Amino acid sequence: MKIFRTQFWSICLGNLFEHYDTALFGFLSPFLAPLFFPKHDPLTALMLTYAIIPMGMLMRPLGALFFGYIGDLQGRSRALFVSLLGMGCISFCMAFIPTFERVGILAPILFCLARLVQNFLASGEIMGGAILLLEGANEKKHDVLSSLYGASTIGGILLASLGVSVLCQAFSVESGWRSLYIIGGITALFGCIIRVRERISPLKVLKQPLAQIGKTLWAYRKAASLIAVCAGFSYASYSVALVLINGLVPLVTSMTKEEMMQVNSSLLILDFAALPFCGWIASKISREKLMIGASLAVFACAMPLFLLLEQGSWVSVVSIRIAFVFLGVAFSAPLHAWAQKLIPEAHRYLVISFGYALGSQLIGSPTSAISLWLFKETGMITSIAWYWMALALLTTVGIFRGCYTSSQDKLYKVSH
Repeated sequence: MKIFRTQFWSICLGNLFEHYDTALFGFLSPFLAPLFFPKHDPLTALMLTYAIIPMGMLMRPLGALFFGYIGDLQGRSRALFVSLLGMGCISFCMAFIPTFERVGILAPILFCLARLVQNFLASGEIMGGAILLLEGANEKKHDVLSSLYGASTIGGILLASLGVSVLCQAFSVESGWRSLYIIGGITALFGCIIRVRERISPLKVLKQPLAQIGKTLWAYRKAASLIAVCAGFSYASYSVALVLINGLVPLVTSMTKEEMMQVNSSLLILDFAALPFCGWIASKISREKLMIGASLAVFACAMPLFLLLEQGSWVSVVSIRIAFVFLGVAFSAPLHAWAQKLIPEAHRYLVISFGYALGSQLIGSPTSAISLWLFKETGMITSIAWYWMALALLTTVGIFRGCYTSSQDKLYKVSH
């Protein structure tokens, strides 16, 4: 029991840092936009800055293959340690990237390169931590543990938001943003120290040659595709509620960027508490029902909510922000436990990590940039919801068909 508690906190701390680092760039984007793209108008500069987020489109799947292979061959703990150590190092490097004023176009290029490396390394932590945590726990606790692991995700996002909010109040974000990356690097290295001191029995895994990776992914292609679709929608929901809305609200209402960051930090505490609650609900009504209900709610409510956002009051902005996040939380709370049941243990790290990385980056991460582009081209605020709604519909159909097919012919039990 003591070993499991140590493992739980170690895994959650690693996941917290990974999402702190990822969310930090999203929260800083409205402030970094004029520093790295000063020659463009505010909307275009913000759109270009958001476009850096999906730069990990290729690197996360590659990182998932690399860490998935290590995780299945040499054990989950080793892959997680290497991933966290690398993340800490790249966080320190990002703290010292010069702005456009000093090096010109090289500044956004360096940030893009840093994001590429960051996304490659993060691939080993996101799903790997959930896999290791759930494999060591009782099946009855999987939904709640999945939601608690998700709560550590919100914890990282909350810390990033609080960090930016403190800078808004006490200092200039434009001059103090580097300190937040330094703090992230220190946190990651602290997490590495905890993992080095762990005494966890190594997981027995099926050893496979490097050439087997392609065959494994092909064998589980249907399950991996479904994981990718759901991961893309989950990431898009996070992106809309916690990244896009922070940059959009100051453009369409009288609220400032600083005010929006204060609201965001306060409401993240509510989001943190909502995840375990939704995990408990999933354990009562089934994971699939909760996930389908959340995706259908997004499809039905996204456009009306964005319409209410334009020129909205402080109360309406806060209410819409709460609604967006709760829909995303309801879908994401049982996601890890749901995905883990699709793939057998011997290939779990590789297939789930690759599917999640492919979906989150290829489908989910462009959400903010695409949504802003649609808004700029059409001038209609409801157009921001189109991409998110399309993903919601695709996700609903995918989960429903997956449940039906699985019940008919056990789709995910692939024989060798």
